[in-house]
Amino acid sequence: MAASSIGFPAVVRSETSATAPLDVAMARLLSKHGIPGGALGIARAGKLVYAKGFGLASKERGTVVEAKSRFRIASVTKPFTAAAVLRLVEQGKLGLDEPVLPHLRLTPLNGDMVDARWTKVTIRHLLNHTGGWDKATSGDAMFKSREISRAAGIEGPADAETTVRWMLGRRLDFEPGTRFSYCNFGYCLLGRVVESVTGDNYESAMGHLVFSPCGIRHMDLGRTLSAQSDEVSYYHCDNTQGGSVFPKVPSPVPWPYGSFSLEANDANGGWIANVTDLLRFATALDERASSPLLKSVTLQAIYTSEAPGSRGTGAYQGLGWLVKPKGQGGRPDLWQVGGLPGTKTVLERLGDGFDWAVLFNSRPASFDPVTLDIHNSIHAAAREVIRWPETDLFGHM
Repeated sequence: MAASSIGFPAVVRSETSATAPLDVAMARLLSKHGIPGGALGIARAGKLVYAKGFGLASKERGTVVEAKSRFRIASVTKPFTAAAVLRLVEQGKLGLDEPVLPHLRLTPLNGDMVDARWTKVTIRHLLNHTGGWDKATSGDAMFKSREISRAAGIEGPADAETTVRWMLGRRLDFEPGTRFSYCNFGYCLLGRVVESVTGDNYESAMGHLVFSPCGIRHMDLGRTLSAQSDEVSYYHCDNTQGGSVFPKVPSPVPWPYGSFSLEANDANGGWIANVTDLLRFATALDERASSPLLKSVTLQAIYTSEAPGSRGTGAYQGLGWLVKPKGQGGRPDLWQVGGLPGTKTVLERLGDGFDWAVLFNSRPASFDPVTLDIHNSIHAAAREVIRWPETDLFGHM
């Protein structure tokens, strides 16, 4: 998915109808793809100029999505975890090319490591999905809770640490660093590295490394079986059900509520957020910001650490983000897409300072075509906006 040109029309006095094309685009996306509700936020040159909810937060209660509504952000979690790791690199507490294994301080469940290639896996490999695991070959460890729980002799669901210990006793699928394969497990490992280096739990470490410097106020780790304040409800695209990974919750269960453990996926897909806080993060990654979250040399590392075999049409996998090196305004575009049963998310930080985030409470079955439709719809609508609000909504949300 490549970002198309948007450009900035001149800002004049705000009118309620000025951003109507965005309202129309979101309503169309919900209707076309059968999604109950969603939220869209847009920032321009570091200012939040648009944040609005659409549709239903809960079909059962009839509540509507608001700008402040929080959603599971799924893999949009990964750039946040990457930022925490890169902050530790900037602080001299971690090296991009040092091995991950010494930071884990965990032993395999069965006591033995069977693959010496584990010693070659580096922090950089985990960040750009070249660590050596291919879910097309061996499956996705983050969604094998029942198998891991049986191996560990526990009721389950398997937590992140147990998942890592199980994987330490298994073989990699390819030589680390040689090719790209999108990997949730690699980011689970990075969460454990953050804990090891900081001496703090992952949630707390994210607070002081990333959230506090960005002014993020409303992000929490989600819970599988219960909602938090301002959190929407989630709906599987075809209303089918799955097997429960929670022994005390009998099968079948709605796919978003027990077919996997959100808690185990903390560092790769576990956060809930609203569009405002996602954009606080995106705007903090602009080199032109007065207080950017990461140093220029670190941002360059994100842009240039191309994962072998990940290049698409003018874009590739960098550190924590997909990267289009020649993006808007001649500067790199960054984006990340997320999806879980009941969740579809997109966050884009464009090179010309136009950033946007969209969150939905259902994931259509056709993942990539819908992602492209969302991208094209939002960009087309943004080009139709001739007047952007002058007020910076960051100060009010």
